[in-house]
Amino acid sequence: MKNYKKFFAIIMIFCVTIAFSACGTNENGESIQQDTIVVALSGQVLQLDPGVPESSNQGTVNQNLYDPLYFCDAEGNFTPALAESYDVSEDGCVWTFHLRRGVKFHSGKEMNADDVVATFQRIIHKNDGVTVTDFDGLIDAQKINDYTVNLITEMPIGNFMNLIAHSTGVILNSDVIANQGDQIGTVVDGTGPYKLTEFETGDHIYMEANEDYWGGAPEIKKVKLLYVSEASTRLNMVLSGEAQFAESIANQDVAEVESSDIAKVRYDETNRVAHVGFNCKWGPFKDTKVRQAINYAIDRTSLTTGIMGESAEPCDSVIASNVIGYVSGEYEYNPVKAKELLSEAGYADGFEFTLWTPDGRYLNDKKTCLAFADQLKAVGVKCNVETVDWATLLEKIRMAPEDTDCQAYFMGWECTSREAGYTLKTLFLSTVQAPDGWNTMFYANPKVDELYEKAIGTTDIEKRTLLLKDAISICNEGAAWAPLYVYELISGQDKALVGVEILPNQEIRFGKARFE
Repeated sequence: MKNYKKFFAIIMIFCVTIAFSACGTNENGESIQQDTIVVALSGQVLQLDPGVPESSNQGTVNQNLYDPLYFCDAEGNFTPALAESYDVSEDGCVWTFHLRRGVKFHSGKEMNADDVVATFQRIIHKNDGVTVTDFDGLIDAQKINDYTVNLITEMPIGNFMNLIAHSTGVILNSDVIANQGDQIGTVVDGTGPYKLTEFETGDHIYMEANEDYWGGAPEIKKVKLLYVSEASTRLNMVLSGEAQFAESIANQDVAEVESSDIAKVRYDETNRVAHVGFNCKWGPFKDTKVRQAINYAIDRTSLTTGIMGESAEPCDSVIASNVIGYVSGEYEYNPVKAKELLSEAGYADGFEFTLWTPDGRYLNDKKTCLAFADQLKAVGVKCNVETVDWATLLEKIRMAPEDTDCQAYFMGWECTSREAGYTLKTLFLSTVQAPDGWNTMFYANPKVDELYEKAIGTTDIEKRTLLLKDAISICNEGAAWAPLYVYELISGQDKALVGVEILPNQEIRFGKARFE
């Protein structure tokens, strides 16, 4: 009888443990059993092709539906994913990846070298409308055997592993590539911890756990990603328990979250630079002195404090200070110098332009632009702020210079690889100008192109850093941007929720999330 009672007690403890292994909290602070998390995102996801990156929110989806060859965590550490190990040739141009066996796509097909080769050949040749420029130094992908692949670069690429671990380097099913062409985003068949169950463009994405995931089935069985433009709405959702995670909480709302019975605040460092980008082929912005004048006319400290409080740091460089290759732009607030430069450029009486911004894509984006415009009045420049939805803004800035009516735009941009080379390659090289690339300022400087090529081929980190600093200094001087501040991502999440991983580019992984 004693043994029976002991056995019964053990069973009861086990059942209670199971019951509370997936528990959140309700609006009364009480634990509730839960296997679903609702996530309120600040930005829209417009399509699901990893080869056509458009936002960090799309990257979040990629991070959960797919896997890269290697993971990179928030501290910059690399760990095996679809590849168990890799080797690099002596000349630094042949990267041999040894693939994990037994990994299956959501469809049940086993992943092998054919899938890796097809994924990177698509990127190399820009097939199916691919816009990824990260891997432009990659010239070939070769199958050695079913579980060994060579990726060949035209020169040593010092930050190659950062690119491999990026959400644009996730591995696709070769059958989907062959059959779907430029409609790959309509058929999602990844190897990631979650499977796609529903996608409504610009509204929501539903995912369910991949129970056969090679890394172990996620404890959270369903993840619902919702686009919620208003920060106040995201706040209310996490405070009420309607959402278990809310991205981009306003600084002024932190105290309310901290006093909540069910929600807590989390702070994550990012390297996302909020900036105004200038069309360098339009009117006054053709002149570097005009663009420099705008930079000197901005009091970044007062703007940042007034709009973002303690959730951002002023920035006058095209990259954040936590990125390798950082150099200050040295644009101290100096309206007198701004007026002098405008006069030298022939605009002593100022000029007028339109600044396009999303409203709700980034925290306080419209407010930031209005404050920016207000400061320009002091130097005689009239800035008209116009809001558009995210999709329209992307369409505007991704046109050829002769086709766009965009004179300036507001955006936040992160350096995913944690090295300035990524920002240079993606945004500032003359070879990546819109509409084919993301150089939406139409900035061009041969010296920047040259320094980038030297830097990317330098494996010595100290030498590479010096070259990157030289290139960033030129970009800062060229003033195709008016950098404003670097975000600190403030999120609200259920007090019982742990294991949500946020990367410096604001992409979020849920595979290890759980309630405790």
